[in-house]
Amino acid sequence: MDTNGRAISRRTFLKRTGAAGSALAAGLVSPQISGEEAQSKPNVLFVFSDQQRASALGCYPADEDIYTRHFDAFARQGMRFETAISNTPVCCPFRASLMTGKYGHHNGVVTNQIYPEPGNHPFLAEAFRKAGYTCGYIGKWHLGVVNTDPGDPRRLGFHDYWCTNLSDSRHRHYAFYIAKDKQIKGECFYRPQFETDRAIEFIRKQPRTKPWCLFMSWFPPHMPFNSPEKYLARYQDKQVRLHPNVPEGEAGRYARRFLPHYYGLIEGLDVEFGRLMNELDSLGLSENTIVVYTSDHGEMLGAHGLAGKRWPHRDSTDIPFLIRWPKHIQAGSTLSMPFGTPDMFPTLAGLAGIDVPAGLDGTDFSSLLLGQFGAEQREWVYIAMHHTYVPWPGWRGVRSKRYMYARIESEPWLLFDLENDPFEQRNLVKEKPALVKELDSVLREQMNDVGDTWRGAQKPGGDWEKWLPGGDKQLHQVCDGDYPGRQIPEVANWRQVVYKALSTRS
Repeated sequence: MDTNGRAISRRTFLKRTGAAGSALAAGLVSPQISGEEAQSKPNVLFVFSDQQRASALGCYPADEDIYTRHFDAFARQGMRFETAISNTPVCCPFRASLMTGKYGHHNGVVTNQIYPEPGNHPFLAEAFRKAGYTCGYIGKWHLGVVNTDPGDPRRLGFHDYWCTNLSDSRHRHYAFYIAKDKQIKGECFYRPQFETDRAIEFIRKQPRTKPWCLFMSWFPPHMPFNSPEKYLARYQDKQVRLHPNVPEGEAGRYARRFLPHYYGLIEGLDVEFGRLMNELDSLGLSENTIVVYTSDHGEMLGAHGLAGKRWPHRDSTDIPFLIRWPKHIQAGSTLSMPFGTPDMFPTLAGLAGIDVPAGLDGTDFSSLLLGQFGAEQREWVYIAMHHTYVPWPGWRGVRSKRYMYARIESEPWLLFDLENDPFEQRNLVKEKPALVKELDSVLREQMNDVGDTWRGAQKPGGDWEKWLPGGDKQLHQVCDGDYPGRQIPEVANWRQVVYKALSTRS
């Protein structure tokens, strides 16, 4: 879409900018790297939470009451992505796309309870290990069996350090872990504290002569929304402000009940992230460590009368993405270009100076982050959800900085002008038929380009049957918002969902 609202051609979907391109507009500069630094590969610390929407950090607009001083300081030290997108906003598809650099219809993971097949794809950790990195993983895995031995291909390359939870109960924030082939009971530890302790231990033990790559996945702020009291107090003692797209009624009551807990969990993560950054500083590792903070998808929290993820709305698809690499990535900079999950693997590899495997769907945007002239850019990212509240085959869509467009197989569904309507309160599908036609053309091109079809993932296994009409995902996880294919007489009453959530809090 150009500045006049016209659909762009396929030739300009991925384009090169000239010397006067947006690298300068973004305030980026080409780094000056000394010979000594150039000979040393940077460490990589990739931290991500579960179900944290982009707005739920102080450095992003919209959630006015959240307090995240460490994340905000980190954003000032590096680059904040304004349009980072979870292309398929649910846990397993995000994680599989992160590790393979491919869309779900290419790695086989289009819904939960499906996992990528070892040996069938080039995995991120395998690429880093081949380049001489020590690779470790801590926290929630959700990509298959976790009780595995070093060298087991199901670790997808994270063979050097492994501390993943053996119990992923959604009703408590504790878990059992496996680390160094010994089971560690994590009771009495607030999970992110326990995991951050393990990350600090890992970092302290690494020799300065070899680079390391550590991934850490935090479970909060995923449901159940049950914040520790010390982080809850700030939000429970006042009336937190809701997004204007949260309707009054059951959805509004739900949001007011759980938003303080959601914020409290995120503030707890902020404290742990501060510990990590302080540790890097104290060890003198900050300047030669690429640090990323992001999340696997967002959370509706009553927006549009909806809950959870799997929706094309911003509360579900927009994720935080902060990255810091001193002397290389301009401090205090922002990137407005849409950036998707499959891009994370090749971009990290590009920044680290290691070979990007062939056959990935994602694009290496490291040159753009480093402020290099002629850096590749794009206008749109492709978003898709095969198995969701919307009956199979789900929805497909495209996102730019300005527009979000989504449709189901039979007809257009949603169109929002995010520049003038950031909370997506005015659906333009019926008001702007010419624009719908243009964006539908862009979407068709994208489906062709990425090799996706409406019928390409009919029976992949996993939890797909639960999302069919009458399945328990359809019957028990819906709310009072409207969407295509909703069968109102058959779904569970929204009040029962709210009261069930309240009763399961420990």
